[in-house]
Amino acid sequence: MRLVRWSVVAVAVLAVTSSVQAAPATFLGPTPYLQATDSPIAGTGFAYFWLEDFEDGALNTPGVTASAGYLTTTTYPASVIDSVDADDGTIDGSGNAGESWFHSAGATGITFTFDAGVLGSLPTRAGIVWTDGLDPVTFEAFDAGGTSLGTIGPVSIADRSFTGGTSEDRFFGVLYNGGISKITIRSGASAGIEVDHLQYGAAPIPAPAAVILAGLGAGLVGWLRRRQAF
Repeated sequence: MRLVRWSVVAVAVLAVTSSVQAAPATFLGPTPYLQATDSPIAGTGFAYFWLEDFEDGALNTPGVTASAGYLTTTTYPASVIDSVDADDGTIDGSGNAGESWFHSAGATGITFTFDAGVLGSLPTRAGIVWTDGLDPVTFEAFDAGGTSLGTIGPVSIADRSFTGGTSEDRFFGVLYNGGISKITIRSGASAGIEVDHLQYGAAPIPAPAAVILAGLGAGLVGWLRRRQAF
């Protein structure tokens, strides 16, 4: 009898845990982004958090690969590069003096895939900053099984200038406790797409869920003590 009742409580705990992980994804953006502190997903208390700004001339933060693209400075002059504004040390309305990631096929876009084996777990939040290209712009995220969690867009944010202006730069991101396997961002078909400040991290289970689980655990301990008293 005790084993049966333990199982009922255990199932309840697992049900709460499962419901937390399966909660719908929350999409963020597009929001203006000129510097790292504009990120709506950065924070403290993470198992890990990485921000790739490409300023060291490589895509080398751990556990992520890009489906396509290359560093802008390897191909283009500074006059057409559109890095995040503050990457050159000052917010001055220009991204020419920084580094970014470019892919010539905007409609195909760029997919960033995360490796749980390297990271320890899939990120629960991820985002990218769109810095240049043509409308429409679409952001999509995928769960651990590769199923789409939804999209932002298509939206119109482009200023149709390719000389490094940063007033159009926008952050796109997603929060999902079940784990994010990859994110994709696409732009207009007749031009390339330029992005910057790829960021991803694994955050703890939200406090409300932790409180529920703690309450269930306390109730289980109390029940066992009462059973032992009989």
